[in-house]
Amino acid sequence: MDIGIPILTYHSIDNSGSVISTSPTKFQSQMKCLHDKHFNIISLNEMVKCIYERQTVPPKSVVITFDDGFKNIYSTAYPVLKEYGFTATVFLVPGYCGRNNQWDGQPKEIPVMDLLDWEEIREMADNSIDFGAHTMDHADLSRLLAEQAREEIVNSKHVIQKYLKKDVRLFAYPYGRLTNEIKDIIKTNFSGACSVKLDFASLESDIYTLPRIDMYYFSKNNYFEYIDTSIFFVYVKFRSILRSIRNKVVTKL
Repeated sequence: MDIGIPILTYHSIDNSGSVISTSPTKFQSQMKCLHDKHFNIISLNEMVKCIYERQTVPPKSVVITFDDGFKNIYSTAYPVLKEYGFTATVFLVPGYCGRNNQWDGQPKEIPVMDLLDWEEIREMADNSIDFGAHTMDHADLSRLLAEQAREEIVNSKHVIQKYLKKDVRLFAYPYGRLTNEIKDIIKTNFSGACSVKLDFASLESDIYTLPRIDMYYFSKNNYFEYIDTSIFFVYVKFRSILRSIRNKVVTKL
């Protein structure tokens, strides 16, 4: 069954049980599942290139991404990714690298956690892990003036490039929030960008608002084991509908 390409979104790999957390045991089992079922883990850069050039994506392709750049990506996720020979893309908040995740607007229910430092980032960058930008300060771009938004976006790219000596081509919108003006800035500076729309990617996807699958929806169940069946597809679509309804209700309140 051709269900499209899952772009998986993780945040923190820890045992806190928070809405941004996947336990180390669960992460290990999910990566083992992908390996045992012979999925092709491709980079997000490769995925964007396939869409842009209208190339066929390798069969059974999956993309792995991490938002925010938590330190436990290095200590917990990275060894597992290396074990299975998987690549991934980590979206960094460079203004907070080496610090913690207490940026403005952080919900109180999110635990305080350390973020990757540049030494850890460089090591991973030299070993098959890609890095993208997530603004300098995890800013809600939709609330900023155009020039402020531009600075958050462009500076985040330049800082990461300065430390890694590599071109940064990918972006992820904090909170998934953007405007047409923000999207135009992204188009000028990046090859592709990820949204928080819950869906599968395809060759028809807009490379500047790529949908992803938030792994929160698989943190407390075993539905991920069905990733090679229609059950997985139906579950993701069901969660997407529920989230859409909830967002509409919240907007009206």
